Amino acid sequence: MSKFYKVLWFLAILFVIVTTITFTLGIVLVGAAIASLFGIYRYYLSKKRTRHFKVWPKGFSSCEVIDIQPERIRQKEGRV
Repeated sequence: MSKFYKVLWFLAILFVIVTTITFTLGIVLVGAAIASLFGIYRYYLSKKRTRHFKVWPKGFSSCEVIDIQPERIRQKEGRV
């Protein structure tokens, strides 16, 4: 009977390990599928926006316009 229980425990532990590995791989595959679908969605969304605006705005992603005056450096004219 002792040998039977050892084999039974070995099979139970093996079943738990195989189930854990299968579940983990399934979660990784689902995560990869969601990430790729999100990438495809963003790709087609950018195509749709490009058609709408004709040109994708360059520079700032928030479409915020920053107007900064250029700094002028004046050199002192000294006697040589």
